[in-house]
Amino acid sequence: MNPETIGEVAGPGATPSIDGAIPGAYHMNKPILLIDDDRPYREALRLYLENHGYTSREAEDGREALSLLDGGLDVDIIISDCHMPVINGLDFLKALSYRMKGQDVRVILMSGNMTQEIEKEAKLGGAFALLAKPYDFQELLALVSRAGKQ
Repeated sequence: MNPETIGEVAGPGATPSIDGAIPGAYHMNKPILLIDDDRPYREALRLYLENHGYTSREAEDGREALSLLDGGLDVDIIISDCHMPVINGLDFLKALSYRMKGQDVRVILMSGNMTQEIEKEAKLGGAFALLAKPYDFQELLALVSRAGKQ
């Protein structure tokens, strides 16, 4: 996927630019784990984050993400879709809380169909932030930066 595709996936004005990088942003050595069954969204997000100095790893669903974490992947931030097959974002949050006890991993949960019930469950599950799809890439970058500073 090329950077122009990001605009097609996320809407106008979302094409990444290295010039738009946030000065002083917390650029981690650890990758950000991206979980989304929608490959174009996941790839667009990866490209955007890479263009802003972050590294990332991708997973297609919650089960693959848990497998990566169980295999030793060390992350501080996870960006996950809510609606996925196999293990969805809310069930992933529950499973993550058992695996990562005592570790400060921040999860940004996204949904194309955000409801009050999803928001409530996500907050109870320990989500750092919630974001409705299609999201604004600058808003997501600001959330990532905030999550990295905590």
